[in-house]
Amino acid sequence: MMNNNKKDVSLSKWDLEFAILRWWIMSHLAYNYQRMQAGGFCSMMAPLLKKLYPDNIEAVKAGMKRHMMFFNTEPRWGSVIHGIIIALEEQKAKGKEIDDATIVDLKSSLMGPLAGIGDTISGGLYKPCILGICLGWAATGSMMGPIVFAIAMLGYDIIVTHLAIRKGYSMGTNAVTSILEGGLFKKLTTFFSIMGLFVLGVMVCKFITIDIAWVPVIAGEKIVVKDLFDKIIPEALPLAITLVSWQALMRGVKVVYVLLALFVVSLIGGALGIIQ
Repeated sequence: MMNNNKKDVSLSKWDLEFAILRWWIMSHLAYNYQRMQAGGFCSMMAPLLKKLYPDNIEAVKAGMKRHMMFFNTEPRWGSVIHGIIIALEEQKAKGKEIDDATIVDLKSSLMGPLAGIGDTISGGLYKPCILGICLGWAATGSMMGPIVFAIAMLGYDIIVTHLAIRKGYSMGTNAVTSILEGGLFKKLTTFFSIMGLFVLGVMVCKFITIDIAWVPVIAGEKIVVKDLFDKIIPEALPLAITLVSWQALMRGVKVVYVLLALFVVSLIGGALGIIQ
């Protein structure tokens, strides 16, 4: 349905920048189990709707009702949706034949796939890598650990949110296809997967500690078993424990059982004076 606004109404660069800032701040401030991120989405859209419909308060109300419907996605990579919706709302205000159902259905159809992409990159790859690096500093009592982690996460959130909304706004409904077909997702997952393997290797050496307390005497000479293993493969025992635990998990053994097995082995081995 055509609106009665001027057809030359447009959003400026700063309108979009402030919308990005509002979403970054509000995405989880209004989070609830009934509508999830809808409050944050509506807070982002309200000033834009007021500018798009300056003399039509009913259109503003209708737009806010549209954006107060249930919405939930990964807030950084998923904000590609926000850019697309802003572009559609702008075109709708200019008189293009875009109905409410198109906007609502587009949000609903994209929030799941983009949540999967975002959770994989943010929660499954980026954050564990940064944690693996910063935990090493924190374990030694260095303030670099929490400071670098805070800066890395804050910078990541701001940059990704800004780029995602900008990309969605500039490309419209083609943005998601462009990201997937352009190989960006695959490149990022490959990069963070490789980086994660390096970090995991460092964490195995640094945080998994085991010493062989048993010192056999052969031909009147004490043999330090741990040193013997380390001469063959440095940190061989932590590596062995990691690989055995990983194989158990890959074979379907529950995490709690793996942890219990490690606890029992450590308890018995320590009690017998074999390991420490």
